[in-house]
Amino acid sequence: MTEKYVNMGQIEVARGDGMLITVGLGSCVGVAIYDQERMVGGMAHVFLAASKDGKGTTQPGKFADTAIPALIEAVIRAGGRRSAFQAKIAGGANLFPKLQAVSLNVGKQNVAAVKEHLLLNNIPLRGEDVEGNSGRKMILYVREGIVVVQSIGNSPREI
Repeated sequence: MTEKYVNMGQIEVARGDGMLITVGLGSCVGVAIYDQERMVGGMAHVFLAASKDGKGTTQPGKFADTAIPALIEAVIRAGGRRSAFQAKIAGGANLFPKLQAVSLNVGKQNVAAVKEHLLLNNIPLRGEDVEGNSGRKMILYVREGIVVVQSIGNSPREI
């Protein structure tokens, strides 16, 4: 089984028996998009909700508004069919719970932006493990189309 780690701001794709793994999802959001029938999927580790201009970044995986379109294109290039795509997301924690104002809650902003851009791109969201106060690890098992999330101090669970 081939494992690929997706670091902050990155986008990776895998086929067949590949695994995509991202760790350290605090306020960041892990986004998995996959075509289960063709056994191809991709993952982005989104750091912030929006880029300045929606296009001018050398690292599109960093921002929700650039990561979702770039992730879709990467999975299509790897053989996925847009019409079969499904998405699952994890992360978006508020690691500073004393800061409750939405304007200060980067995790909540990231989750909202990722959901907005999935909706704008007609990608159905089939599972999520978001917000709260704990960091997470997210794994996409491409062959099975399964996403497992583990919060700090908890057992892994499928979403």
